[in-house]
Amino acid sequence: MDQNSLHIKDILSQIMEQPEWSRGVGESLAVKAWGEVLGQSVVRKTSNIYIKDKVLFVTINSSIVRHELFLNKRKIIDSINEYVGSKVVSNIIFR
Repeated sequence: MDQNSLHIKDILSQIMEQPEWSRGVGESLAVKAWGEVLGQSVVRKTSNIYIKDKVLFVTINSSIVRHELFLNKRKIIDSINEYVGSKVVSNIIFR
């Protein structure tokens, strides 16, 4: 490898330092974290999930599950942000 070559790790680090890229990756990780943090039983009741302006919007098909998640909203937000490694979710709206 010559002096002008960069390792892929270094290139990715430089890209991730750009706010628009890191935000998008963080948001994607947060959506993925939903299933990892809450498990398959909740994922089966989830029909739509997306992030807009640090707000995670989640459609839950069960009013009982929706209420239980609402009661644990702060804990879920903290767990998702911990999974991602940065604060990408500041609120969750359950529908």
